[in-house]
Amino acid sequence: RMKAEAETKWRSMILLVTAITIHNFPEGLAVGVGFGAVGKSGATFAKARNLAIGIGLQNFPEGLAVSLPLRRVGFSRRKAFFWGQASGMVEPVGGILGSFAVSIVEPILPYALSLAAGAMVYVVVDELVPDAHTSGNPKLATWGCIIGFVVMMTLDVALG
Repeated sequence: RMKAEAETKWRSMILLVTAITIHNFPEGLAVGVGFGAVGKSGATFAKARNLAIGIGLQNFPEGLAVSLPLRRVGFSRRKAFFWGQASGMVEPVGGILGSFAVSIVEPILPYALSLAAGAMVYVVVDELVPDAHTSGNPKLATWGCIIGFVVMMTLDVALG
């Protein structure tokens, strides 16, 4: 029974790391397209910078979302930190590709970002929320979601 629980936790961890990594690639594309499109169709450096700041800020909790569960299942601090960072390393690759391929990527960007958002919603609803509620922190998890949403909406309005 313990082995089955450990295997289930391990599969959940792999799903989480994979979903966040997949989620990061279109974010990189978005930033790359933002900077690559400066001077075209109303895109400005300030808008691209604001997009990069917004995505960069939400990358901190994403790294924690990878590192903390890995730490909980026994990874060393160094390895958990490494995998948290590694999950975000696809973002600069997406950014470089996005800036060079702005004319090709721009039309598919809404679909790529929708895929990334869908992957994260699936992982949060299917894995993280139930896990937070069974670990004895349901109110903290709920408040964390609410505060995170409010912060991102405030940044969206403040940064335009």
